[in-house]
Amino acid sequence: MSDESMAAYRQLHAELQLLMQIRGQFLQQKTENELVKKELDIDGDDAIVYKLIGPLLLRQDIDVVNENVEKRLEFIQGEIEKAERNVTAKQEEQKKLAEEIRSQQHDMRSKAADAARKVYEEASGGT
Repeated sequence: MSDESMAAYRQLHAELQLLMQIRGQFLQQKTENELVKKELDIDGDDAIVYKLIGPLLLRQDIDVVNENVEKRLEFIQGEIEKAERNVTAKQEEQKKLAEEIRSQQHDMRSKAADAARKVYEEASGGT
């Protein structure tokens, strides 16, 4: 097993953790925006909505607000799907590398066992 393989495996693991964290953040944003959408749906079309811009509260048109929330949800869903594809790809890459490392370890154990057997046979007189 080479140090390069282990370093690559650790790097993949770190990248996978980061991708999962990013996906989690998008999932949280999706949940928050879905809650906003539900609130807007409950309030109806005659609701008065304000947006905080700096120190000011500005009145917003409910249709524009609904449209913005929908667009945000679509964007977030796209980012979640992209993150999930990246996670899956990295998991597959990590799985292949882990299999490669296991194979290298198996080969090393076999060679060590053969060497130990040879030493034993030489020490015991070749019988």
